[in-house]
Amino acid sequence: MKYAWIIVLLLIAGLFIGPLWDGNTGYMLIALGNYTVETSLVAAVIMLAVAIILLRVLVGFIMRLVRGTSWGLKWFGERRTSKAKTALTEGAEALVNGDLHTASSAFNRSWQLRHDGTVALFASYAAARNEDFAQAREWLQHAPRPGELALAETLFTLQQDPQQAANRMSEIQQLRRDYPRHPQLLRLALNAYQNLHRWDDVIACLNDADRLQLLSETERSELLEKAYRERFLAAGREGQASLATHWRNLTRDNRRTAPIRRAYLAVLKIYQQLDAADKVAARGLKRGDLKLAHLLEKQLLVPGPELRDYLQSQLKKQPEDGLLLQAMGQIALLTKEWSLAERALRRSAELVPSRRVWLDLAHVYAAQGNSQAALEAYEKALRD
Repeated sequence: MKYAWIIVLLLIAGLFIGPLWDGNTGYMLIALGNYTVETSLVAAVIMLAVAIILLRVLVGFIMRLVRGTSWGLKWFGERRTSKAKTALTEGAEALVNGDLHTASSAFNRSWQLRHDGTVALFASYAAARNEDFAQAREWLQHAPRPGELALAETLFTLQQDPQQAANRMSEIQQLRRDYPRHPQLLRLALNAYQNLHRWDDVIACLNDADRLQLLSETERSELLEKAYRERFLAAGREGQASLATHWRNLTRDNRRTAPIRRAYLAVLKIYQQLDAADKVAARGLKRGDLKLAHLLEKQLLVPGPELRDYLQSQLKKQPEDGLLLQAMGQIALLTKEWSLAERALRRSAELVPSRRVWLDLAHVYAAQGNSQAALEAYEKALRD
């Protein structure tokens, strides 16, 4: 409205100053029946502007008087309420249809007509879905009970800036106790615990994640393996005995859980405790706790006698098993038995070709000085 008045004033100024500057103010004749009025063009425009202003003031005064009556209050109130409800309905429909920007605009329009806390909650949700988390938190302050929305405020804050988790860890912990079955909070908490290397908290949350079906089987397995790997690394830094004690203190079921056993095996290899790693790998395979494919993929095999004897016994039963041949090839590679490694890996590549097999075979050829065969194997690895 302010800009409209500025434009009107500029037009009046132009109409007034222009003719004066030119020396010709112009005239206009207004005829109404037998009556005529003759005036300058500038004066007519000024009188028209004054009349519009006076009319606006008069209409505003009358409207204030009408709104002051019980009838006026009721009529205008119902009209605003009706418009607010219509805007709220439009916003809800847009939200359901996934049109978040239209929804936000409709909720804002409804709020301007009627300050309804429910509208503020809808607007906050729509703003968060638009990833405008600052606006979402601002809308929360207009909710019916903003003091009871600490969970929503924390979720918005962590979604906007995950690094804030380090400063709000006690708050996150309390919210986890208050809302143990809230999936979004749990996912954000898991991310925060990983970023802050709080692996015990990650492990403690996994049971809730299972109940809420928050993670896929692959996601859960990888997260469990990573968490226990970090725990075993920390124990191993205190010495070999500490790592062994940490492993023995786990329940039998945990020791037989594949991701945990793989994590322990990886740490044993890192700390060069190969005798223990040999037993953990071989016995895990014998009992079915571990899968040979996973050990091959993660390069967790060790050249120990117990694991080697197990693989050889299995190869006697299944001499054309590509995975067993690949495993024997990897162990031979570790012990630098190049001829045995070449035969096993070449046959494995014929049965179950994979990028890992070709890379291992290229390594063997390079160690034997056969650069042409190594180059061909690398090329095949890139194609697979």
